Amino acid sequence: MKAIIVVLVCSLLLTGCWDLKAVQDMNIVTALGIDYEKDHYVVYVKLTDFSAVGTKEGSGESKPASTWVGIGEGPTVLLAINDLYRTAQHHTLWTHVKAIVLTKSAVGKLEEIFDSLLRSRELRYTSWVYGTEKPITSIFTADTTLNQSPLMLEMFEPKETYKQRSGIMPIQLQKLVSSVREPATSVLLPVLSVTERKWVANQKDKTPSMMELTGVFVINKGANEGWVGEEDMMGARLIRYSHMPRYPLNITEKAGGNNTLNLTTPNTKISLNRDTSDSINLNINLTVNATVLEKRTGTGFGATDHAMEQKAQSILKEDILKEFNDAKSKHIDLFGFEEWLYRHHYDLWKQTLSRGPVLSKINVDDVKVKVLIKHANTYTIE
Repeated sequence: MKAIIVVLVCSLLLTGCWDLKAVQDMNIVTALGIDYEKDHYVVYVKLTDFSAVGTKEGSGESKPASTWVGIGEGPTVLLAINDLYRTAQHHTLWTHVKAIVLTKSAVGKLEEIFDSLLRSRELRYTSWVYGTEKPITSIFTADTTLNQSPLMLEMFEPKETYKQRSGIMPIQLQKLVSSVREPATSVLLPVLSVTERKWVANQKDKTPSMMELTGVFVINKGANEGWVGEEDMMGARLIRYSHMPRYPLNITEKAGGNNTLNLTTPNTKISLNRDTSDSINLNINLTVNATVLEKRTGTGFGATDHAMEQKAQSILKEDILKEFNDAKSKHIDLFGFEEWLYRHHYDLWKQTLSRGPVLSKINVDDVKVKVLIKHANTYTIE
């Protein structure tokens, strides 16, 4: 009898998972979008059906998952989010936010936005951050290939595509936040877009809308200096990106045809060319490894590896000088030279800053590029 009483008492003391909520009973936000219109913020949230994700991964079912985008407005970011709660129907969970997308107008409000968002303990600093010039709803309703999991989008897994084609390096929230209040740091914020021109599906009623990275916003001291397209940052990519697995370089031959090199693991050394002038003259020494991706053969063709190295060096040197001068004319610190000066020659940076914008005083005096072809990616018979 005593044993029965003990069991009953213990069962009353065990609360169990009384507050457990099923996945389908919550709004799980995986992407957050922020726009600034006139004098108020518009917040967009992308909801992911995790029960559908589990079904796809478990059974291989290819039925498209439904996409829901919530929209809230308010004078501040948090009040816009609270406006969203009015029609949310369920509890909204923020701990799974993997991407944050900011419109061009919102990028100009970075300090204000981060001051609001990062007071929440639910939002993680590991989210990927993007800018965009497209409507955020078009970004959040983009498709995946073969109706894959809604989490298999480029904005959620950018490192996978970057390993295969290192066009634009993704950036996480922690890095962007740490640079906003720095006095001389510029950051290349990837710009996300959508296109319907690259893929075709056998669904006649719809053309797939796919994500793509088209360029960068150059963020300096928390302000957006401007947009630079991917095709205009070959030199900047080699100098700025600390990790670049592979990026193709096309080399056109005089006799016609093209050779293609795969550029990887660049290493840059910058030095100051001291003189008595008011300008700051920099010397750039770039070394980059390469492999042969394509090589034109036949009569009149067949450039040697050495010839391709020489041609690539000439192309890259020209790209660096042109991109720097074009960006400088638009007051864009694309190469981050002001931060280099701040880190390595602080007194000179401070002295120059007292006379006005530092970038206007910086010139590239000399560029040396060394391209080293490591192997040809082919089998030869001896």
